[in-house]
Amino acid sequence: MQEPFVLFCAGEDSGDVLGEAFVQSIVQRGMLPVGTGGSRMQNAGLVPIAEFNELPVSGFLDVLPRTARLQKVYRKLKDLLCSEECMAFIAIDYPGFNMKLCQVAKKMGKPVLYVAPPQIWAWKPGRAQKLDGVNLAVLFQFEKEAYAQKGVNADVLLHPFLLHENLYHTLPYSEQLNSSEETLLLFPGSRLSQAKRNMDLFLKVAEAWLKMPSPQVATSKKVKLIVPRESLIPSLESYIQKIGEGMHQQFSVQVAPEDSEERRMLFGAASMALATPGTVTLELALSGAPLVVATKPDFLTYALGKLLVKTRTFAMPNILMKKMLIPEFIGRGTKKMAPQILAAMHNQDLAKSRQLAVSLTERLGKGFVPDCFVDKLFNG
Repeated sequence: MQEPFVLFCAGEDSGDVLGEAFVQSIVQRGMLPVGTGGSRMQNAGLVPIAEFNELPVSGFLDVLPRTARLQKVYRKLKDLLCSEECMAFIAIDYPGFNMKLCQVAKKMGKPVLYVAPPQIWAWKPGRAQKLDGVNLAVLFQFEKEAYAQKGVNADVLLHPFLLHENLYHTLPYSEQLNSSEETLLLFPGSRLSQAKRNMDLFLKVAEAWLKMPSPQVATSKKVKLIVPRESLIPSLESYIQKIGEGMHQQFSVQVAPEDSEERRMLFGAASMALATPGTVTLELALSGAPLVVATKPDFLTYALGKLLVKTRTFAMPNILMKKMLIPEFIGRGTKKMAPQILAAMHNQDLAKSRQLAVSLTERLGKGFVPDCFVDKLFNG
């Protein structure tokens, strides 16, 4: 790079959502944003230095076959960080890269902002001390408190799903209640390997859901698989083609809208949603969608998670509300999990889902906007 720039590192789709507003803030200041990020960050002005589709991974076994390629990207980011032209570093989630890059930036005395730093409340709390002196933007108040207990300061970022002023209020749902069509949304995962592991379970549940009698008068039922990137569509469509001729036409795959208001309209109009643990569970809950959470992790991640992870729940709405309001199913057996998920779907209450959306919105409606963090990064 010949001109001064701000280095970004985001390696997950959720990080791409968070990073968009920060890239916009850098561009508005007349600075050049460079690094890794997805379509949202790139459309906002990020100059990419690597293929984003190579970066999202899920679990220990997913990392192993990509080690060489990931290390190549890491070395490129480190070289850029160490260059004289790099003015500052903005890390977004992705601790496998960003914890190390933050240490490099600190040693060089460069300003650092870490957006969505490690979830020390869930596991490996000792990571907090390594981030002392780094500007931290956490998403939740309880995360700020967790870092404070370790003597590390953090500030709360206003959740990006609530940045649009219209999203502070519940949307009118009368259209969905009177609709002649029922829709099940499936979110099998944002990483291809993760989605593939979940597809047999999710499709088994979806096929059974299509056969279930409707609680209200409905002329049709549809299942929509929602993915964060177009690159995932061909692989997931191949699974749908294996479904029986009389049913596969009720399935479709589409990319989630980039605009948060459009996502909330899509999610809020759903009759039911089945999703893997992650950012999307909070967006679905904020949209008032009836929701069940499930995933089939790889064997090694599942075994180590049971030993190391401290939290009893995995869906963020449950963690925030400190109650198991959304059913969760984490396991390895499709035959056992599928009927349990169906039973949980049958027991989901639309009115309670809408109330949960209101409660979560009230709880998350406080925090600083991205511009405030960028100002602090450069001005102290």
